[in-house]
Amino acid sequence: MLFGSALFLLLGVTAASAAEHPHILFIVADDLGYHDLGFRGTRIKTPNLDQLAKEGVVLNQYYVQPVCSPSRASFLTGRYPIRYGMQHYVLSSSKAEGLNLSETLLPQRLKEAGYSTHAIGKWHLGFYTWEHTPTFRGFDSFYGFYGGGEDYFKHMAGKGYDFRRDKEARCGNGCSHVATEAKGGYSTTLFSEEAVNIVKEHDSSTPMFMYLAYQAVHAPREVPPSYVTPYDHIIEDSERRTFAGMLACMDEGIGNLTSALKEKGMMDNTLIIFTADNGGPIRGSSRCHICGDNTGTENYPLRGGKHSLWEGGVRGTSFVHGKMLATSGYYNEGLMHATDWFPTILSMLGLDPSPSGSKTLDGFNQWPLISQNQSSARNEVLINIDRLHNVNGPGVQGGEGHAAIRQGNWKLCLGDPGPPDIWSMPVNASLHAMPFAMKPTVTAWNTTVQLFDVVKDEREENDVAAANMDVVKSLLAKLQEYNSTVVPPIYTFGGGDPRSDPSKHGGAWTPWLEQ
Repeated sequence: MLFGSALFLLLGVTAASAAEHPHILFIVADDLGYHDLGFRGTRIKTPNLDQLAKEGVVLNQYYVQPVCSPSRASFLTGRYPIRYGMQHYVLSSSKAEGLNLSETLLPQRLKEAGYSTHAIGKWHLGFYTWEHTPTFRGFDSFYGFYGGGEDYFKHMAGKGYDFRRDKEARCGNGCSHVATEAKGGYSTTLFSEEAVNIVKEHDSSTPMFMYLAYQAVHAPREVPPSYVTPYDHIIEDSERRTFAGMLACMDEGIGNLTSALKEKGMMDNTLIIFTADNGGPIRGSSRCHICGDNTGTENYPLRGGKHSLWEGGVRGTSFVHGKMLATSGYYNEGLMHATDWFPTILSMLGLDPSPSGSKTLDGFNQWPLISQNQSSARNEVLINIDRLHNVNGPGVQGGEGHAAIRQGNWKLCLGDPGPPDIWSMPVNASLHAMPFAMKPTVTAWNTTVQLFDVVKDEREENDVAAANMDVVKSLLAKLQEYNSTVVPPIYTFGGGDPRSDPSKHGGAWTPWLEQ
């Protein structure tokens, strides 16, 4: 009965001279909450990130997907997850799941413009064949882990070790090795050091694209004690205190990286993009059995968190920094989505971002918005359509589904936006997720809609659907358009492929199928 797809036209291209292609540093923070960085008013000290944000442009109306893999796919393809079946949940290391090989990724396009391309950190876009791994998808090098999460020191994900160093040539296993030398090293530090080394060794006359996807601040809560000690008498909650240390370590690494860029003479010609991949996971909802991976994050003043379609799950922290910005030092209120990075970067370089064949580009060129403080190129964001969603958690077959869309100030939720669905207290001293109020959310796919003015009511407290039925009907019609071309999720139910078992591959997670 519902939904579909709409074709978007790119608006306005501001091209840079081919001879002046900037270096691009694209930083992803994993599971970062909306109220976690220092410039949001927390007690956590993130001086390097705060300074970059202060000198740059903070994107205040920026949307991502509710979990990891779909957001990362959006960053690199410029297309909504419904286009390639990644709208339901994250990819599993033990299943034959991955971002479709027919999708063209940002580094592949950047190589057309002469960029060297490097991926560091978390991949989480599939690795069951070599063709799904980073160096087969446009990156010259990869240093990090293929899956979705692991121990920060041991680098064990379940019963397998997951840490790789992949070299540039497309020669499969011969150019990849399990990086056992990383054992015992803290991943945040390892990734920052790798990024610094790449900068030091880089020929600055060649434009560089670095995709630095930190494991931090995803669970588990682990960090060298020296990063936690400064918060012993500042933050009472032990989880938040450890989280603060994890974030401080990442901030320190980013500071070391920007220092390396300055020493190399590259900083003034580097565009830095910082983004969260989803909202922070929070505790406190009895309906959410998957919300226990809380790492001390907070999404104040937004409702909900990771896994949900509430603002706390899909409004992401993001900013852009660079001398090439015509205007800077402000908070931008223009509507933007994770898919916009692909066409924005390519358009800035004078490249046509249009996808091949009949594929739909969902992102917009937002360089005029970011650089010149012009109006947003979009008035609408499809937050998600997931027919398999179930209030008992992702991966439950037979769920009733849910969806959400934002248009202008309006946000419409169809079905249950999902848990967690509470509001958190501002982060100060005692930092457990304490609800302001509990509003039961009893909704069903296709039967219940909620409408919010998320500019006036960013906490999503007041459902105004009954008083604005014309808006409801219009937005439902938009969802109907998107739904008509939704690709079925690639998510597979049940156990993993026994051939993926790390014990069959020397104790490490590795591609186990050949195309």
